Amino acid sequence: MVIEEKYIELAKKLHQDFPVVDAHLDLAGELFFRKQNGEENPLRTHYLENLRAGGLNLIVSSIYLRDDQLPEGGLRAALDQISVLLEAIDQNKEFCLVRTAAQMDQVFRDGRIGILLYMEGLDCIGKDLRLLRILWELGVRGASLTWSRRNDLADGCCRGGQERQIAGGLSDEGVQAVEEMERQGMFLDVSHLNDDGLEDVIRIAQKPFVATHSNSRSVYFHYRNLNDDQMRCLAAQGGMMGLNGCDCIAGLRNGMDPLEILCRHVEYEATVIGIDKVGLGLDFCDSYGEAEPKFEYRESHGDCLVNHSHVPELTAALLQRGMNPQDAVKVIGGNWAAYFRKMLPK
Repeated sequence: MVIEEKYIELAKKLHQDFPVVDAHLDLAGELFFRKQNGEENPLRTHYLENLRAGGLNLIVSSIYLRDDQLPEGGLRAALDQISVLLEAIDQNKEFCLVRTAAQMDQVFRDGRIGILLYMEGLDCIGKDLRLLRILWELGVRGASLTWSRRNDLADGCCRGGQERQIAGGLSDEGVQAVEEMERQGMFLDVSHLNDDGLEDVIRIAQKPFVATHSNSRSVYFHYRNLNDDQMRCLAAQGGMMGLNGCDCIAGLRNGMDPLEILCRHVEYEATVIGIDKVGLGLDFCDSYGEAEPKFEYRESHGDCLVNHSHVPELTAALLQRGMNPQDAVKVIGGNWAAYFRKMLPK
């Protein structure tokens, strides 16, 4: 997609003047890997410049656990990631751990980059819901019940490489986990949850839940995406959807323009659930693969955008396709900021 210069300049200005939020990045895990690789300050050397160039003000960092860390090593792996992330924030005055709504708004005013922690799956707690309190005290402010795999609380949406739905709703402990998370004040993320589990969440949730990094199943059929009815139920609860930028989730295929497919998801979701319910949850995966220890690194290209410095290009594409600047401001961060003002401790 060829974007006119006037839209690029307008997009850059919006990213400078208004909050920009990415609701999903595996930052904690990437930093842990890079520390294992011997890097001294990876948050500065690998992320700061790109985040600044993209105008990012808030990153929701997931704590994601790999299969080989489970079950016994899950809690240790989660604590390791939190520890490394906190150390990185201490090293870099440009960053701040966000625990409250007031801290988030202070970050916006100061021009710093806030980091909000959440668990991408609660595998590490097993059935012990008391551990949610410990995670909360460490700064974790949200969680999904599961990643794509099954755990003690719920079933994931699909198994790797298999495009078929997994049946099965929340376990009794999963229902209790939702109730305890709401009591504690954590937000609930339904990305990676299967359809049966999402139906249970819709039935029992009392507070707004979100899909931090899921797209529209009508635009591209993938079990990680939501169908129209699920999207409407999420919106009716006051929830949000974050645009996933992974090519396999967005539906980018040979010859397609990545900005085109991302814009189609945003525009369709805005039509179904309203512009106030759509944001970004870009889920950059290439940087995770680059950070992960391995014998030989092979460059991969699984993201529709290269990194955060290119996010203004998506905003410019939306503007060129007819989105007004006020709505673009909502999508790039205003909507997530409004959601977190409601959900984070005051």
